[in-house]
Amino acid sequence: MITIEVKDRQVLDMLNRLMRGMADTTPVMADVAAGLLSQSERQFATESGPFGPWPDLSDTTKALRTERGTLPGKMLQASGALAASVQAAHGNGWASIGSNKPYAAMQFFGGTTSSTSMIPGKAIPARPFLPFHPETHELTPKPRRLSSTS
Repeated sequence: MITIEVKDRQVLDMLNRLMRGMADTTPVMADVAAGLLSQSERQFATESGPFGPWPDLSDTTKALRTERGTLPGKMLQASGALAASVQAAHGNGWASIGSNKPYAAMQFFGGTTSSTSMIPGKAIPARPFLPFHPETHELTPKPRRLSSTS
């Protein structure tokens, strides 16, 4: 076992300030939550996720959106409700992002619509709009390591 004893008062003071500052990570987590939300907004704006551009809308969806007057327009934003529902939150030791829309998971992960859907039994491709890989649940893009040059 190696033991290091620090006797430098400046170093000890700095380490103590650092420990006190990390007792409540809420300010740091507020920045993390803001970053998650910013990345999600970027994914809506660019219509892309961790795999690149989202798959194009199906002919059925294009026809429905044409009837409703929402085509042309951004994917997943015919009404703007999904994008507007994405909320980030934070606290001491945690940050989160998500949507309360019932259809959000289908749009994010993909799947097959139910028999009661307006387009029953149709495959919906994944269009990840949150900054996570839909299969591995890892952050995307990979967070950059913070470094200091001081």
